[in-house]
Amino acid sequence: MNYSFKDLIDIMARLRAPDGCPWDKQQDTRSLLPYLVEESSEFIDAAQDGDKEHMCEELGDVLLQVVFHAQVCKEQGDFTIDDVVQGICEKMIRRHPHVFGDAKADTAADVSRRWERIKASEKNNLKTAGCSVMDKVSRSMPTLARAQDIIRRAGKVGFNWDASEPVFEKAQEEFNEFRAEMQVVTPENKNADRLEDEFGDIMFSLVNVALQCGINANTALQRANSKFEKRFRIVESRVKSEGKEMRDVGLEGLQKLWKEAKAEAKQKANGK
Repeated sequence: MNYSFKDLIDIMARLRAPDGCPWDKQQDTRSLLPYLVEESSEFIDAAQDGDKEHMCEELGDVLLQVVFHAQVCKEQGDFTIDDVVQGICEKMIRRHPHVFGDAKADTAADVSRRWERIKASEKNNLKTAGCSVMDKVSRSMPTLARAQDIIRRAGKVGFNWDASEPVFEKAQEEFNEFRAEMQVVTPENKNADRLEDEFGDIMFSLVNVALQCGINANTALQRANSKFEKRFRIVESRVKSEGKEMRDVGLEGLQKLWKEAKAEAKQKANGK
């Protein structure tokens, strides 16, 4: 049987009905928030792996969360899924006058500049005119993504370098300051607060380096996590195949296996 978007809406309404599912009836927009984050993360994992089948499945899970939240809000008399669809359609048409109107845009940069102008003129954004640009940074964003948004928004009003070299120099400066704080660490003085403070500055400066290079710092770290995990699993597998425990191999032996795992992972990535 082939189902439609309307079928999904009807299924969710049925699950929330008085004689529906006890668990689904119990949920509200606050209790559902962790699932929205979880399902979004699982789609990101599938997309980074290039797993098309799981991408399709995980997008369905993300869509379910959208419909779920909209159904809860409909029951409360706030808005419906139709209002959600209407709103985003109006927004996309309004912010793309070069596609749906007579405006011209030759480059992606032209589109971005016009997008920001239109966005600033919209009702919800006019309410915050004159407030800090930091007010637009979501408090619920993951820390790394939030740092990226803070830097991006500051840069949009001119508070950032236009060239990459000063950004690299700032990152190096933060490394040096962290190392200086490490020099004063003693058994009696762990210097924890200062080390944490300076390490935070390193991370913040590296996010700025990523932005200057056109890289999404959050995505880059996710890729690094995935890469490390895959290689580590190969090392674990090889150690087990030798009938040993990881700690028994020693750091030198593990590093040798790591180099082999790294080469193996690169070969797989290149399809060899």
